[in-house]
Amino acid sequence: MDRDNNRGMRDWLIFIRTAETGSLSETARQLDISTAAASKSIGRFERYLDTVLFTRTPQGMKLTEAGVTTLARARDITVSFHALLEEIRNPERKIKGAVRLAAPAIVCEFLANEWCLDYTQVHPNVRVFLDARERTDLRFDSPELDDVVLRSGRIESEDLVHRKLSPVKLLICASPDYLSRHPAISHPCDLERHTLMGMHNNGLSGPLMLYCGEESYLVDSSAENGISSNNLLAMFNLALKGRGISLATPGWLAAPYLSKGQLVSVLPEWKIPELPAWLIWRQHTRQNTLFTHFRDYIEQCWNMRPEFDELHYFKSEADSEAVGGK
Repeated sequence: MDRDNNRGMRDWLIFIRTAETGSLSETARQLDISTAAASKSIGRFERYLDTVLFTRTPQGMKLTEAGVTTLARARDITVSFHALLEEIRNPERKIKGAVRLAAPAIVCEFLANEWCLDYTQVHPNVRVFLDARERTDLRFDSPELDDVVLRSGRIESEDLVHRKLSPVKLLICASPDYLSRHPAISHPCDLERHTLMGMHNNGLSGPLMLYCGEESYLVDSSAENGISSNNLLAMFNLALKGRGISLATPGWLAAPYLSKGQLVSVLPEWKIPELPAWLIWRQHTRQNTLFTHFRDYIEQCWNMRPEFDELHYFKSEADSEAVGGK
């Protein structure tokens, strides 16, 4: 075989994507090629390297030992290749090209969509791909780590780069209409008599620990009856409609509704531990100009997002009571 018959970096990229997805059909879908073309590329790449990179199984494409070694080196090679292209094509280090951001759906719908649009309007030679993803089991070989992932909760993988962002403040909230129609809530134990909007398969899932001074109380919304969802917005909208109490709502999401009086903070003197937030990406020896600029821009946007102002809220409540008292 002519060992120079490899189709440039295309086969390397198809190999990397197949290793990450474990599926030729998924690789083909993501790269907008046919499954047959993806399979042909893998076969050509294996002949080029004179080794078997995958074991074909009913469950998908599994890397062989040689494949694992090749994947690590292939990533380094492709990063160097793209760095070379940028040096040649973009010697002035202009902000141009394509970049991808993956974030939870609720962040995409309320925050990241505007951030990305604003970025492309300032940098007209940039195309941003915004992906709504909820998965929490990120690893070095996760396909969405081509660029930047914004997520909250606990980080499982130590072989990824994590940049810590400002944490998510959480609160319990309900509509004034709901609260007017149901028993008063003066202590977390009172929540047991109410309809609670719980979460599962999410960074906010599980029992909720509340703190007030030295006292703590565990609220468990995982009862056998009621409703639970992995979609935070679905539960939040039910609370807006007066159907129940939204537990552990992000402060940035609730802030505008609190300011308009559409929601009320329930048990505001009880604190919920803040939820860590992160930007995550693969470690590369070199990152291109667009990636580093966009990554830092997203960090700035997140850290400057509108947030629930606890001090202002308590002051407004106190002022309202004072006016009412007169």
